[in-house]
Amino acid sequence: MMQKSRSIFDKDTTKLLMGIQYNLPLTTTPLVDLAEELRLDKEFVFRKIKEFYKNKTLKRYGANLNYRAFSNQQRAALVAAKVETERIEEVAKIINSYKPKHNYWRDNYYNIWFTLKAEDYESVKLLAEEVLKKCKVKEYLIMPTKRVYKMDVKYDLNRGISWSEKKEEKFDVPKIEELGLDVKLLKKLEKLDVVERPFSGMGYSEEEIVDLIEELIKLGIVRDFSGVLKERHIGFMENGMHVVKTDNPEKLAKNLAKREEITHLVERIVPENWPYPIYFMVHAVSRDLIENVKEEIEKMKYVEEIKVLYSLKDLLS
Repeated sequence: MMQKSRSIFDKDTTKLLMGIQYNLPLTTTPLVDLAEELRLDKEFVFRKIKEFYKNKTLKRYGANLNYRAFSNQQRAALVAAKVETERIEEVAKIINSYKPKHNYWRDNYYNIWFTLKAEDYESVKLLAEEVLKKCKVKEYLIMPTKRVYKMDVKYDLNRGISWSEKKEEKFDVPKIEELGLDVKLLKKLEKLDVVERPFSGMGYSEEEIVDLIEELIKLGIVRDFSGVLKERHIGFMENGMHVVKTDNPEKLAKNLAKREEITHLVERIVPENWPYPIYFMVHAVSRDLIENVKEEIEKMKYVEEIKVLYSLKDLLS
């Protein structure tokens, strides 16, 4: 018996949002070709995508860049802070001034969790300490990234849970400076305009741009070519950050990378008072779907303890 779709959208809109995430053609006319492949009216596709850009349901579509290819963003750290409830909004504003990629209020003793990037471990640690000092936070954790095993944020609107069939990704990738790539061009490729020929006028032929993206995907500098959705705008109201205690982080991470529900999977360098080196995210329309995944993973080899820290609020929104 076929499971009923959990999408909050009509059939054609759901098909479009799934298509732009999972099957966006890497061609000179990606949206035109997507409409044709999905058998949707071209005007409908362009109208809906413009609408989704405007209301921020669609963050961007294009080449999803791997930050590790940028020399000034070689290292990242997840930072957790214990903040009095009445100060959370005030502290969030200070953190947001440093342009973190994520900043969440989570259901935990350490209740604010955010990420920072810098060129090396020492720099990211110093940056985190600067932010925390400015926020007047005394209890905190700074957890630099040791290795990224998976980074692929896609939402299956029919299943109602995040879903990525990608496995373990490359960690060490070539640096764009070493390859002589134009940073400004790459940034343009990350968020394309909603037009029939988005690669036009970029200083190269459209075919050369397509070939470049294909080559960068092979190198790991670009993760893929797709659309990125804003989870709460598509009905995915729950996200659970799982923290795992294990005595064999590498073997566990390699096994976890095979789980389709996981979007982010990272091994971190952690302090002695917080013995959870493995972190992964699962997003869903309801907590029960996330809890089902947790219960299955708890039974896996190398898992000693697992906690789910649910998001209470996206402090970047």
